[in-house]
Amino acid sequence: MLKKNNLILGTNIVIIILILIVTFNSVIGTNNHKMPRGNMDEMMDSFITIKSQIQGDMMGGGGYRCCLEKSCTYCIEKTPGHGEGAKCDCLADVINGVHPCGECIGEILEGHGNRYLAKYFATAIAEKTGQKDAIKEIISEKYGISIEEQV
Repeated sequence: MLKKNNLILGTNIVIIILILIVTFNSVIGTNNHKMPRGNMDEMMDSFITIKSQIQGDMMGGGGYRCCLEKSCTYCIEKTPGHGEGAKCDCLADVINGVHPCGECIGEILEGHGNRYLAKYFATAIAEKTGQKDAIKEIISEKYGISIEEQV
């Protein structure tokens, strides 16, 4: 009985691995985004160029106002809520006490937010996550701004 159960388990694992391999190959094999085939450095350079062009086009029309030192990519995507693929205004959201996009929240907590907005970060992030006091401590540590100076 034990050998039969092990055989069934082993067969199931092999089937799952095969499904993952086929799925992975079909996803990687598609070239829907016109990314160059080749080495990773070429693909990364192409991605950064396209990302920068999209952000520049959006900024030029006043449609991309990020709250980070280096603008996020989340708002470029067609994601409901922040940006929706046409606009990003995480900067205004932060100032108005509304949480920015998820990428911005993570980057802010890592210390990559726009330092001029630091006093607003805890209130904005806490609007979505709660824990305002704990976030104020993180902001104080990452941006050198006292807890008392934060909004």
